[in-house]
Amino acid sequence: MWHKISFRLLKQELKRGELTIMALAIILSVTAVLSLSLFSERLQSGLLERSSEFLAADRVLSSRRDIPTDWLERAEQENLKTAWRVVFNSMAFANDKLQLIDVKAVSDGYPLRGELKVADTPFVEGEVAEGLPAAGEAWVASSLFQALQIDLGDSIEVGNSEFKVTKVVTYEPDVGFSVFTDSPNVIIPYSQLDETGLIQPGSRVRYNVLMAGSQDDLNRYEEWLLPRLNDDTHSWRSIEDGDSPLARSLNRAERFMMLASLLGVVLAATAVAVAAQRYCQRNYDVVAIFKTLGASRQQIRRIFILHLLFLTAISVAIGMVLGWLIQLFVIDWVAQQLDATLPGATWKPYVLAAATGIISAVMFTLYPLFRLVSIPPLRVLHRQLVGAQAIRWLQWVLSGGTIYALLVLYSQQWWLSTALFAGGAFAAILLLGIGRLLIGASRKAGMQAGSAWRLAMAGLQRRAAANSVQMLSFSTAIMLLLLVIVLRNDLLADWQRQLPDDAPNYFALNISEEKVSDLKSMFEGEDIRSTDQYPIVPGRVTYHNGEKLLAEVTKEDRDDEEQQEGREGFGRELSMTWRDTVPPNNEIVEGSWWGEDAKPQVSVELNAAERLDIQVGDELTFNIGGEEFTAPVTSLREADWSSLQPNFYMVFNPSTLSDFPATYITSFHLDTDRKDELYQLFSDFPEVSLIDLDAIMDQIREVISQVSLAILFVLVLVIIAGSLVLIAQVQASMEERQKELVILRTLGAPGKLLSRSITYEFLVLGAISGFIATIAMDIALLILQTQAFNMDATWHWRLWLVGPLSGAIVVGILGRLSCSRLIRRNTAQLIRKLA
Repeated sequence: MWHKISFRLLKQELKRGELTIMALAIILSVTAVLSLSLFSERLQSGLLERSSEFLAADRVLSSRRDIPTDWLERAEQENLKTAWRVVFNSMAFANDKLQLIDVKAVSDGYPLRGELKVADTPFVEGEVAEGLPAAGEAWVASSLFQALQIDLGDSIEVGNSEFKVTKVVTYEPDVGFSVFTDSPNVIIPYSQLDETGLIQPGSRVRYNVLMAGSQDDLNRYEEWLLPRLNDDTHSWRSIEDGDSPLARSLNRAERFMMLASLLGVVLAATAVAVAAQRYCQRNYDVVAIFKTLGASRQQIRRIFILHLLFLTAISVAIGMVLGWLIQLFVIDWVAQQLDATLPGATWKPYVLAAATGIISAVMFTLYPLFRLVSIPPLRVLHRQLVGAQAIRWLQWVLSGGTIYALLVLYSQQWWLSTALFAGGAFAAILLLGIGRLLIGASRKAGMQAGSAWRLAMAGLQRRAAANSVQMLSFSTAIMLLLLVIVLRNDLLADWQRQLPDDAPNYFALNISEEKVSDLKSMFEGEDIRSTDQYPIVPGRVTYHNGEKLLAEVTKEDRDDEEQQEGREGFGRELSMTWRDTVPPNNEIVEGSWWGEDAKPQVSVELNAAERLDIQVGDELTFNIGGEEFTAPVTSLREADWSSLQPNFYMVFNPSTLSDFPATYITSFHLDTDRKDELYQLFSDFPEVSLIDLDAIMDQIREVISQVSLAILFVLVLVIIAGSLVLIAQVQASMEERQKELVILRTLGAPGKLLSRSITYEFLVLGAISGFIATIAMDIALLILQTQAFNMDATWHWRLWLVGPLSGAIVVGILGRLSCSRLIRRNTAQLIRKLA
């Protein structure tokens, strides 16, 4: 019997539209979570798959020693594809010339991700290679043709072997980002590596096993492998590891999408809470009537629990369908824009979305339902009677616990969820206090204005407690919307700043001092934009304040005596330079530049200084070509490593290094349609090595464009969720406003006066909410930029006007539209509506 009553009540409420906001809130929460989760998972998989081209694999197992065979057998058992890539430095000989090269010995299957491109002419756009070099053959980089003055078909000597050059390598997916350690690459067959005789005990060689497979297979193998790795010898890398521009872009995008998605979930859950509170209040009279007709608490509880479960089931189902359709539409659109196919998703987003809808609907209705069931029968005669409020704290515990549970459930990161929840709780308390103060101040100001203003301000003060909570919701929604919008714009602007269209796309290395002016003249004559030419002197940091620094990174290369005598240093030679002025993309954070002082001085990059605990005033000892000298640290610099510009850990004043032999490095931009001119342009500079960054930059831009589309999609959903919170809060005060209108109409207040007073009240609420939201947004943005996204902190002063203005307009319009039906009704209609 009771289940029939529950179902009929649901049908009646749906017809009357009383459940619209609550149903929409549940639908939105499910839609947002499912669409965001599916889209994020598919896009992230697609991004990682495309970005894995930079590793030529999904994962790379790297070692300074040969890799155990049982590790490779285990990879085969996990259905992972594998390929060898062994890399080391050597010398290549041809035509009585020699050149330092990077030998890359690769096995069949290389590359597992991405494409190797080759050509028959240096410095041209290549085509995808079919296979790999045959036995006795080598494929070499374009710059080696200049250095050794060879042609296709000539032979080069590498170690004990001789290889015929049959192809020009124009693009390698795993070429990397370093501009100081990249010599021209020579690709040879892995099967002929031993014949070269180049790998001897103590040789500096890096063994790499490339691996590719499904995420589950990789995760299982990783779980098995990690306990067996020696951190000093092995590394296990993915594209998200490291400090490359691509890794930073991916990590930033992932953090933004996670943050924005969490905010969307919180906003949708807040809308459910507000709607559930209002719905239960609307049914106080219904429960009172049920009780006068003899219904017990248990029966009423069953009726409304089933009622809400019906609503939740319908809303969750609709949300699941909408979420799937939305992400499908967006994925197809993104795929068309990027000419890419994104992989499918797992079942986890569906479970997460359903759990979010059910948890929000159940947990946020427990306390309102408790009060609803406790409504006394006497409310039929005394409308002011409400349910028990003795355990009001239960509502805050349930609401707060639910939001925290949703954060943890969605992010799978308890520390991030705890930080967001704690910060949000503190901000909520602070905003409530500020809201009450501003409401009081606005009332005093309004008393000096016209009658409509006085009426509006009186309404604000009369509902101060309710308005404070309402203002908190408005401020939170506006703050989160502003936060997502501004953070998105800042991220895109930062990416665009790092990779402008005219950014240098080539590096020229090994420029002799005699050729510096000639090369500069060539750039000017050919109208090629180039950057400064930096001198490079290789050297080591040997002592810090008299304390010895270890020369090697790994423990197996040190004897026990050396381990006792020193502490960790850089572990390798550094490329050092000198300059009169602070390098571009660098900023002095401590100390000062040397000016015209000729005494030895050095400026240290900030990250290196923090790692080795170097302070301004410390003394560092350097070894360059066997000659040692000491220089004081006079400044610390923060370098922009994401700019793809040359940066240095150590920069000296000119008088310190000017007597040491140096080669120079510069970067320049050459339009794509002039790429075939490179060989001729550098024919007079055969010793110069060129590094082509076009392919790397193109792939980074493609990743960023994918991320930009994803961010736009997330932004739209967050805006919808925020708008629903605003509407739900406006609707929550309708019944009380209706009572006020009845009284004012009875006292003879004209409709225009009431209309203006309501509009003014919502305008003031919106303006105050926007002002509070702007303050909170800028503080939150300051923390996120510096702590989460590694960006420069900036204040957004223009938003201090835009925030209050947009808040007043949006809340004013929503409030005015929501109350328009009430204002148009006459007194009799309003009284009947209340009855």
